[in-house]
Amino acid sequence: MNSTVPVAGGTADVRPWVGRAALVVVVITLITLVIVPILVQHRVTALRHEIEASEPARTLVNRLQFNLVREMAALSDVLLGGDGAPVETYSAAFNQERTIFIELDTLATRLGPTVELKLAEARSLAEQWHARAATIAQVRSRVAHPDSMELPREGALFEQVLRSTAGLDSVILQVTAANRTRIERTERLGLAITFWLSILALCGAGAAAALYSRVQRFSAEAERRRALAERALRDAVAAEEARTRLLRGVTHDVKNPIGAAKGYAELLALEVKAPLHPGQAPLIDGIERSLNSALGIISDLLDVARADSGGLTVNRVATNLADVVRLAVEDNRAAIQAAGHEVDFQASDTEVSVHTDPARIRQVLGNLLSNAIKYTPAPGRITVRTHISQESGDDREWAVVEVEDNGPGIPPELAEAVFGEFTRLDDTGVQGHGLGLSIARRVARLLGGDLELAQRESPGALFILRLPCRRQTDLKSVD
Repeated sequence: MNSTVPVAGGTADVRPWVGRAALVVVVITLITLVIVPILVQHRVTALRHEIEASEPARTLVNRLQFNLVREMAALSDVLLGGDGAPVETYSAAFNQERTIFIELDTLATRLGPTVELKLAEARSLAEQWHARAATIAQVRSRVAHPDSMELPREGALFEQVLRSTAGLDSVILQVTAANRTRIERTERLGLAITFWLSILALCGAGAAAALYSRVQRFSAEAERRRALAERALRDAVAAEEARTRLLRGVTHDVKNPIGAAKGYAELLALEVKAPLHPGQAPLIDGIERSLNSALGIISDLLDVARADSGGLTVNRVATNLADVVRLAVEDNRAAIQAAGHEVDFQASDTEVSVHTDPARIRQVLGNLLSNAIKYTPAPGRITVRTHISQESGDDREWAVVEVEDNGPGIPPELAEAVFGEFTRLDDTGVQGHGLGLSIARRVARLLGGDLELAQRESPGALFILRLPCRRQTDLKSVD
């Protein structure tokens, strides 16, 4: 094969492997032109073999349904006080049913995995029904007056068996129809493949060259994007580390002078140097409140920085959940009452212990209760509940603490936004800096649980804290 291709103004070398690849494509195409008709014929024969098994299989399914009806009728006679004849009828029908299932096994193998699965389902349901029937028969043999109410209870399971066998018949029909469609498609596909393989043999060399060119471009682009992604990742890590260092440095440097200013304000309030003028006392109180608020913000920023750097620590001990939650409520009861609200604590009937950090739980609940106090118009009601929960599909139990208020609530589309840093959803003048819920969620996840806002239609907000649960009897294994 010529190793060059004409180009305007001269020739251009073509790499040797391109010519070899084109030759390989042509050879493979010719071989395929011979193999395809053989494969098509083999496939069609196999599909026809499956179709031939469908009619005997459907006949056996009908016989199976007939025997199931006989068994149910006999079982009904037993429940209604029949003599030994119904038992013999039931046994005969049951033996025939087992024979039918054996014969269906052979045919289902030919009809494919879909029919085999459906047959296995029908067999499983039938075995469950027979097991139930055997139990009833034993009870019937010991009880002088049978319970006719067993009939409706049996009927539900029996109907499931019948529906499963009817579904088996339907699947056999579907498989047969699908096989006929496959035969037609296979034959048409064989003709199409034969035609297009001939065309492909002529286009092999050009396609190989075009494919190589595209692979080279894609490889270069992938390498470029990989380099960009690695650089972006390094920049993001560096930015996060710088952010953490900035938060820790600024909060540390600012906390000391603010703490000193708070000390001076306290000395003024104590009139250490000189008595205060009556108009100065409110100003001193305002200074102290502002300084306390600033110290609170700094403390929250430190917690954020520690959480980002993995510096938040926990001291896990065996903890009675109700006791910790009750203490958190009492910590905030004065603030709740001062805001004109009522608080109701509802402990779980089941005593639950968690292996966790009680101080961190009180920190989370303090943030949740503070949030409820600030955003609930007076007079409001705040309810705190504890209970045990188990999610569907999860074998683990969770200790749950719910904090609910009857305030204006939070729109569903903002349910996740409230946990962002420096996020506040209103500008009504409520004091806050938008870090409390973000820190509360981080702490909850640090404890192995989570904090979420429940979706609800009624007014008010419901925050749910979940923690891994250990019952009181499990604490013996805790280190």
